[in-house]
Amino acid sequence: MHTLVLNLGNTSLTGGIFSGGRLVRRFRVPAREAVTVAGFARLVAPRLTGPIERAVLGSVVPALTPKLLRRIQRHCRVKSRVLTVDAPHGLTTGYRRPDELGTDRLAAALGAQALFRRQNVIVVDCGTATTVTALSAAGCVAGGAILPGYGLWAEMLAGRTAQLPRIGGDVPRRALGRGTRDGIASGLHFGHIGAVRELVVRIAGEAFGRKRFVVIGTGGNAARFAGANLFADIVPDLVLLGLHAFAHA
Repeated sequence: MHTLVLNLGNTSLTGGIFSGGRLVRRFRVPAREAVTVAGFARLVAPRLTGPIERAVLGSVVPALTPKLLRRIQRHCRVKSRVLTVDAPHGLTTGYRRPDELGTDRLAAALGAQALFRRQNVIVVDCGTATTVTALSAAGCVAGGAILPGYGLWAEMLAGRTAQLPRIGGDVPRRALGRGTRDGIASGLHFGHIGAVRELVVRIAGEAFGRKRFVVIGTGGNAARFAGANLFADIVPDLVLLGLHAFAHA
């Protein structure tokens, strides 16, 4: 059985195809283009390997969701399940207003639950924003934190100052910068590590007390922090795994 999973973000549409329980194909295309008739046919449809028996969509762009659902039904001849907080996904939430929980964070929590059953988990998703989410062993998304992602830090620093340059994403070897570019690289990289580490400690303590927990990294920037001893594991496809789990719940 082939299952199509799609995650519609503000910038990109990420997707994958599962055969049975195994992810056999993944892709990332521009979101705004992919939801058009021509864009879906050109960017997404050629990546579909054989008949799709089941499809599931997670979206943080409500205005584009109906368009994408129509494209899926037209090309795949299936009606998609849509992951929302109110859907029967099996998790509970500690949010005062559950509808404020982003679908991408919910999908990542479902992926973490599938991989680390009956464990307390902190999911750190390093994307455009960096989110830190606490998932209890009982399946409750307790809450978390949101901060600008690594790339946004770089953009804001260059865009809101007169003389500081926009630098590349190379991982610095030293925190002690001996020039402007080195100093920016240090601040962006080690500053982000410090912020995430502090949030993990505080959130885990408030959510789990003294109980053990595991920290999972995901998202496009997670790999750059692989040597920082932040994560027990990095799972790049955590959101897709969570959408697959929801498709078969």
